[in-house]
Amino acid sequence: MTSSEPKLPTFPIPKDWEEVSKLYPIQNDSIWLNFCGISPVSSFAASVMADYFDEYSRFGIFAPRYSEPKIRVILQEQLAGLLNCSPKSIGLIHNTSEGINLYSHSIGLKSGTRILVLENEYPSNVYPWEHWKEKGVGISFVPTGNTPSEFLENLEKEIKTGDVSLLSLSPVHWCTGMPLDLVTISKICERAGVRLVLDGSQAFGHIPIDLSQIKVEFAAFAAWKWLLGPLGVAAIYISPEASKDFRLIFKGAGSVKNDSQYLPYRDELKPAADQFEHSTANFNDWIYFYATLQMLSTIGFTKVQNRIYEISDLISVRLRDLGFVLDNDSFPESKSGIIGVKGHKSKEFIPDAINLFFRSKKIYTAVRMGRLRIAPHIPVTERHVDILEKAFKEYLNK
Repeated sequence: MTSSEPKLPTFPIPKDWEEVSKLYPIQNDSIWLNFCGISPVSSFAASVMADYFDEYSRFGIFAPRYSEPKIRVILQEQLAGLLNCSPKSIGLIHNTSEGINLYSHSIGLKSGTRILVLENEYPSNVYPWEHWKEKGVGISFVPTGNTPSEFLENLEKEIKTGDVSLLSLSPVHWCTGMPLDLVTISKICERAGVRLVLDGSQAFGHIPIDLSQIKVEFAAFAAWKWLLGPLGVAAIYISPEASKDFRLIFKGAGSVKNDSQYLPYRDELKPAADQFEHSTANFNDWIYFYATLQMLSTIGFTKVQNRIYEISDLISVRLRDLGFVLDNDSFPESKSGIIGVKGHKSKEFIPDAINLFFRSKKIYTAVRMGRLRIAPHIPVTERHVDILEKAFKEYLNK
């Protein structure tokens, strides 16, 4: 962007985390602790959206600052910066299921081989593979284990059978919060000639991932979790090697080069990542996503991740002091923002009852796989942790 071009809104650097928290109105009289589910909107994102709508109302699609090509490039560059990959490898879609389905239907796997997925995996990384059963490709679930090293042992056993063609997994378990060793997993897959696919919704923006250091063929990830973006926007990564022979099953108006020239019809396709966007995009929410990525990148993705761990660790310490048993007790050396509360040392543990009690206090958690799941992000401060601890004590004393 040259100095003569009109500039997009920028995010002012906050003086502290309390100032960041104030950008989220929901945190004023409640505590949102389900950021790995759906993130609420910030006042900064809302103001950018309002600015866009004002300009669009006056200029329509010729809005000088918010042109679609410009916003697309910015989003691709921001995400590529987070993942340390080429912006050309990033495509914009609607959700993880869409991305993995399109990839799954557009590749070739040998009959008699198997696809491996994580035990108790989120459905968006299971259902898209099921069509392969009709083509003679099996689907097996790798036991997660209680620690990252246990998972590696279980994975090695499956890979050694010699019939695995693809592994698709979430680098962070959506219920327990356990992060997996992607560097080692990548090496295991590469040695065995196994394709590695990631459902990155619980990982990207949450844990450090350097796609220049691990061999991942494809990844899909939602915007509305750890990246604090809008519902209905997601992204994909496709490696340069995979994109050479990749053949997407759908062809739409947006699949071909120079797609704004509608006639004559053409066969020359865009790069693989851009082919995932078949036609008109959900552009309003691209603006929302621009705002959140602008905020996160201005603060610094690494600084954001470290803050997530800091608050998560603080909550975990308080809960252990109250007698609660946590999943991350089994993997204390691994950093994660998801806290799976799975029991109590002396009191009957009923996660649904705790969740309901918290709702009455305007504290928003979730119940997943028999656990009370807590997932803080940068809008959660020490002040909120104090209130949460008080609510836990009140529940225990009922």
